[in-house]
Amino acid sequence: MKRLLFILFIFCSFALFAQQQRTANEFNQQGLAHKLYDAAFLENPPLFVFGADSAKRFYFHHFNGYDSVLLKCIAKGDTAKYIRIYFSFIIDKDGMCYDIQFDRVGATRYAKSELARTLKYFTGLEKYFNTHLQKMIREMPLWKPALQYQQPVDCKVHDYIQFWVGINPPAY
Repeated sequence: MKRLLFILFIFCSFALFAQQQRTANEFNQQGLAHKLYDAAFLENPPLFVFGADSAKRFYFHHFNGYDSVLLKCIAKGDTAKYIRIYFSFIIDKDGMCYDIQFDRVGATRYAKSELARTLKYFTGLEKYFNTHLQKMIREMPLWKPALQYQQPVDCKVHDYIQFWVGINPPAY
């Protein structure tokens, strides 16, 4: 009985290994390596060379559109909040970043909140934000590319720049 279970276990492990090898081979044969993936759903997403916190610091130091965002937020009364500038870009198999797109500007009360309400008074400024984001991405170093089935793939990364507007409005 023990031998039978042992043989069955060995047979199943070989079958599972063969299935995984087959899917990896199919991955290469079907040309799926040229497909654009979403970084959030990959088994190994791309990594900024110096770490995730360094990526946020890089965004913060190389984005030049803070002054207009800050002035507009203060003028509309959105103070004592975190302001987020959402964008997305593509990282290719070699780690190069390109095709950055501005998504929206949002506000949240908490730094680690998953949700941020969209600030509608920034609509129509997509061209302004895209030019500043393009300048930022030109200076960005190479990333470690994303891996799917141990093969480097192109992927789209969604990220944001966050800063605190710490001006409290006067009480009436």
